Amino acid sequence: MPTAGTSPTTPLLRITVPRRIEASPEEVFDAWAEPDLFRRWFEPHRAILRKAAVDELWYWEADHAGRLWAHYCRYLRVERPRLLEFTWMSEATRGLESRVTIEMTPSRGATDLVLTHNGLPDDEMGRGHEEGWKHFTGILAAKIKGLR
Repeated sequence: MPTAGTSPTTPLLRITVPRRIEASPEEVFDAWAEPDLFRRWFEPHRAILRKAAVDELWYWEADHAGRLWAHYCRYLRVERPRLLEFTWMSEATRGLESRVTIEMTPSRGATDLVLTHNGLPDDEMGRGHEEGWKHFTGILAAKIKGLR
């Protein structure tokens, strides 16, 4: 059965954003999974964050293009230090419950992060997530040293 805002023929999009981060997989994982660290680099406008645990819900707002965008999420898989997966729903997903998977692999003293966002609507708002994830993974790469 289709989810909110979809029809059986709604085309869906998959976005993949790779990023090398000069920190251990444990440090990168914790930057995503620990609420205090997450706030320091992600800088949500307002948020209700929980430590990453399966089925834990979390919420955050982005201040973008002159307005606030609410995001609703639920952790699906938490496998420290190599994987986080969570649902992601916002106005920009057209009510679809999309899925974000973050894989962290050790690589020559750093971490190769691959963020994959599945189930986005294949429209301008859905495609806009690629630039958003490039932006946020870039911020993490720049700020990771200051989180220690």
